[in-house]
Amino acid sequence: MMISLVKEQNGLEFIKEMENQYKSIEEAENTLKRNPVNMILYVDLENWKHYLKNPNEKIKRTTSLVTDELILGEIELQLLNTIKRDNPKSIRELARLSGKDISVVQPKIKNLVKNGLIQLKKIYKNSKTPYLNYDQITIDV
Repeated sequence: MMISLVKEQNGLEFIKEMENQYKSIEEAENTLKRNPVNMILYVDLENWKHYLKNPNEKIKRTTSLVTDELILGEIELQLLNTIKRDNPKSIRELARLSGKDISVVQPKIKNLVKNGLIQLKKIYKNSKTPYLNYDQITIDV
């Protein structure tokens, strides 16, 4: 199964993402000098320079995942929709909003995180917020 994760953003959002990931263009260039075969970094740098000149340009970024491990059933799709629509502050709130028991939701969330469909942001000591970092998910079977 191939899963395409699409994120729509503008140049300014891309620049901020690159700054979070690499700190600065100079630091990214130094890293590339040490590892010149890192094609992802090379492409990121080229795009970063482009969007510095074109900050309002719209971007549609796609990440592709290939997996035979992911099972997307009705519960998983419901959880993804609830996360996108309601922005729950915790996994417990997600369970409540989706009408499911936390013991059912937690392993499903763990699997969605493992397969890269959602991410968790630690908010409190024992609480994590699930979120989708994508605007569209396409599944090719």
